[in-house]
Amino acid sequence: MNRKLLVKFCMVLCGFIGIVTISIVEVTPLHGEETPDSSGSMNEKLNIEKRNLEKLQTQLQILETQDDEEEQIQKIEPQNVEKDNSKQLNKAPIVINPNENIVLTKEIGEYGVPVYSIDATQVKITDILQALSASFGKSIIVDEDVDSAYLSSYVNISIQKSPLQDILEVVLGIRGLEFIQNEDSIYVITLSKLNEDTAFEYYRDKGVQLYQKAQLKYPNDRRVAKAYLELGNYYYDLGFNFLALQEYKIVLGKYKEPQLIKEALFKTGRCYDSLNDHENARRVYFQFMYSYPKDPLVDDALLSIGDSLVAQGLYHKAIDIYERVISEYPKEDTACRAQFNMAKTYITMGNYRNALQSLLQAREKYNSGQMRLEIEYQIGNCLYLLNEYQDAGSVFGNLLVSEQGGDGELLENASFMLGDCFYKQDNYLAAFQIFRKTTDTYPKNNKVPYGIYFLGKSLSAMNMSDSAIQTFRDGMQAYPDSDYASKMALDIGNCYFDRGDYNLAYHAFDNFVKQYPDSELAAEGMIGMADALFNDKKYDEAINSYLDLLKTSNEEKIRQYAFKRIGDCYKSMGKLEQAIKAYLVGLDKDEVAPKPMLHTDTPLDETTSNTQPL
Repeated sequence: MNRKLLVKFCMVLCGFIGIVTISIVEVTPLHGEETPDSSGSMNEKLNIEKRNLEKLQTQLQILETQDDEEEQIQKIEPQNVEKDNSKQLNKAPIVINPNENIVLTKEIGEYGVPVYSIDATQVKITDILQALSASFGKSIIVDEDVDSAYLSSYVNISIQKSPLQDILEVVLGIRGLEFIQNEDSIYVITLSKLNEDTAFEYYRDKGVQLYQKAQLKYPNDRRVAKAYLELGNYYYDLGFNFLALQEYKIVLGKYKEPQLIKEALFKTGRCYDSLNDHENARRVYFQFMYSYPKDPLVDDALLSIGDSLVAQGLYHKAIDIYERVISEYPKEDTACRAQFNMAKTYITMGNYRNALQSLLQAREKYNSGQMRLEIEYQIGNCLYLLNEYQDAGSVFGNLLVSEQGGDGELLENASFMLGDCFYKQDNYLAAFQIFRKTTDTYPKNNKVPYGIYFLGKSLSAMNMSDSAIQTFRDGMQAYPDSDYASKMALDIGNCYFDRGDYNLAYHAFDNFVKQYPDSELAAEGMIGMADALFNDKKYDEAINSYLDLLKTSNEEKIRQYAFKRIGDCYKSMGKLEQAIKAYLVGLDKDEVAPKPMLHTDTPLDETTSNTQPL
């Protein structure tokens, strides 16, 4: 939890104190004692938060006591069964009187829960803790860092019918102490022992308990609506959107406080969004817009409507909404977010030109921050998808230089994309250098197998086949489950073939087909096997391999290519009649299969596999 959320929660608790009225409970340190100064602004905020909780606890406890007294005066004679039950519950109180200045009473309250009352006059906090320990049956252990002067000070305290935990919080809170309890003991510590996150969790959970207590005890008080709202916010911040939704619905259905209803309505839309209930989310957002047309959050609601339409694949409608946000709220941050979200929608639709235009307009409004980084990355991505690799590489390069030393997935992806831009421009040395540096720098990135694959491809393109083969083998061993493992296995065969080692090429292609029989590249592996045999002048075996290929593939271009190669085999063997027959079968409108069918050219899937956004 960050500081911003902590401060927000402190403010919320301060506001909720207004739910109950203040009555007097005597909890006063004796005059003349010094309270240790808190160190740092965060400790000061946490101390304020703690005091607010103490006040809220005390106030709720007083109201409970008052309600109990009123019920005793006004209660109607219960039925016989209820009388019997109350007799079992209302056992005689247990009184602990360790000395003449302390009276601790334990009795069974509502629902059979033990409650305690304490009256102490000029008594050390240590003596009170000992009495509570004896009553509660738990050891109270004081941390060695707690100054003994804290617990030896004298206090006057009077609390009636409260859970023991609440009493401990008040008693220890007087001296700025906290406690953590488990099954057998209660551990008393100083605030400094709690780090920021731990302290926030501690106080937040205490606040939630008090909100829940207020809901149960005062369900008909209109001011308890704040408790439902803040509980909803608590669940919302934790990502428990379904639970948050229930709390917000209670505020909307049961209470009439305008400000609370407005916030609950907007947050209800947010919850539906998070739960992927986009139609209900839009319904709530439209209701919010119509109910509060001048509210500052109307543009956010409209933007969220556009986002929900995108989530359902209604891209054209979403773009209409984004354009409305841009035109109606041109000076708000939402206008730029709408511009950016519209660009991403165009990318999803494959309209990269419009996406690029929208991104350039969004760039004019954002000069720094994470959004600017995302905009620059997507500009490079659009240029890449438009096959404008030189411009894309310039954008990615400038981004990496301007954010040098920065961290984040976008920068890592930009490094991989930069390497690919160099590869697409046939600058294999630069591509190799970028991919090697990127894979070494970001070894945990999920695109590392992609980087290793193109490391090998770059080496192969520079006629460094041995290094390429070793790179592919290392990549397959390190990432055997990656989609690129099969491509590396196939390219090992291509490396052997390109350097004229057809026997090793055949075995490499054969291993690929056996290891990845279900791969979409399996046909290329079989073509490689047959071509290796053909180039090794093993024509009979090559013909059989091409026939095996025809049995497994119905793709027209592959079949044309196989029949042409069979004809070439017969021609090389001097069997012209069989060669002519094979050529005729392979003809399609007087044309044979095009040259790209040869395995040494671009692989069948390579023209499309790398044109998708990374």
